[in-house]
Amino acid sequence: MLDKTAGPAFRIDGDVAVVAAVAALTIFRLLAMAHIGLVPDEAYYWLWSKAPSAGYYDHPPMIAWWIWLSTKIAGEGAFGVRLFPVLSIAVTSWATYMTAIELFGDRAIARTAAIWVNAMFLIGLEHVFATPDAPSTMFWALTTLALSRLRRTGYAPIWLVVGLLAGAGCVSKYTNLFLGLGILAWLALDPAARRFRFDPWVFLGGAVAFLTFLPVLVWNAFHHWVSFEKQFGRIGHGAAGNSHTAEFLAGQIGLINPVLAVLASVTVWTYLRRRPLFARSPQTFLIALNAPLCLYMIVQSLHDRVHPNWTAPLYPAMAILASLAATDGLSSTWLVRVSRWATPIGIGLTSLILAAYATPLGRNVPLRSPADNVLGWRGLYRGLDDMRHRNAAQWIATTDYGLTAELAFQAKGEVPIIQIVDRQRYTFENPDPSVLDKTGLLVVSAAEEERFDRYKQCFGASSPVETIHREAGDRQIELYFVVTVSRAPADLLSTGCGL
Repeated sequence: MLDKTAGPAFRIDGDVAVVAAVAALTIFRLLAMAHIGLVPDEAYYWLWSKAPSAGYYDHPPMIAWWIWLSTKIAGEGAFGVRLFPVLSIAVTSWATYMTAIELFGDRAIARTAAIWVNAMFLIGLEHVFATPDAPSTMFWALTTLALSRLRRTGYAPIWLVVGLLAGAGCVSKYTNLFLGLGILAWLALDPAARRFRFDPWVFLGGAVAFLTFLPVLVWNAFHHWVSFEKQFGRIGHGAAGNSHTAEFLAGQIGLINPVLAVLASVTVWTYLRRRPLFARSPQTFLIALNAPLCLYMIVQSLHDRVHPNWTAPLYPAMAILASLAATDGLSSTWLVRVSRWATPIGIGLTSLILAAYATPLGRNVPLRSPADNVLGWRGLYRGLDDMRHRNAAQWIATTDYGLTAELAFQAKGEVPIIQIVDRQRYTFENPDPSVLDKTGLLVVSAAEEERFDRYKQCFGASSPVETIHREAGDRQIELYFVVTVSRAPADLLSTGCGL
């Protein structure tokens, strides 16, 4: 693993510096995220973790398994929920470093790529949260590493490792199914992969991937394919001709890190222009492996909005391609100079944002921002709990999965929190039916004001309306309507409130 073209001290110092930087970032992120409240989706996945399963309504189960294990290790707070996602960034950084070594044998490219993974805004600001993107990206990067080792060594049994890692990626997020298409594209386009095209080990690796993913398939089969229908039902939706491509590309440039996006594009453009010269190059491997997902997202953006995080698994490869442009003479001198700012800006800005919101300073910002999603939940629950005791209510009824999850995370089982619509989300729960015979507290966001009266009509009786705010410091973030309700329908827990 040592670069024989450089002196030992330089090699060791360079690698140690990268390890130290990633370790320091990991420790900082763990400390910061321990003091930032959960976003609604995280609280929702925490709810999943209370009933481990092979599948759920929205996603495959890996993030729930992670949270189940990490909260057993580190407790039920934000630190415990986010432990594995934050650590996964370090694993992804290592996988990116090793992939670059396998492909190019150049430690300068590898070190730069590992650091630049952490300088990408989406990684630094989204993968620190407990969402399916963290395991999805990590397993994609690890699968890429295994394939790069396979490409270099030709050791066919590595296909079994590839299958296991690729299958685990699909258990993390269905997006990782595109990696299977990428592997087929690599086998077809890279002359270095010719020897594997009809190798029995390829099919054995595919069998391992299928067996790893099989529990998710079985769960879906027993639940009317609800998870597949929800995720794959997005394909082809949207108005024809309603292009969001410019929005998608601009968003990706910003989230990758504009400098790194340009550098990666330079490498791809150079490769496409000179493909006959580069046919056997490692660029063929990286581009072919990641092209199916990238092309699908571009096509999807032609008629529907693409969520910016959907491309996250591509980012480690982009870091390598960007590093190649900066260190292998593919970019102009001025762009190489500008690239020196990618790390301090990317890592510095994301770290500053996390540090701010981990302190009272960030929690008291007087402006609305996406960070409002993590603020005010504890105070809201305390206020609702006071109202519940005052009205002798025994449970809290909600109409939104985010509110349901946030209140459940704060309640920690002290009081049942039950969503009265979209009951298909909660097949993993087994609430006590006797709760329906008791007085409850219905909480509805003012954003659903038009449906509020219909929600009340689901119950036989309700009290006059009260209001409560979710607040950050002196700022009111969101208004909620609250009523005491009773005489719930007997089928509320199974079919929900019919509107």
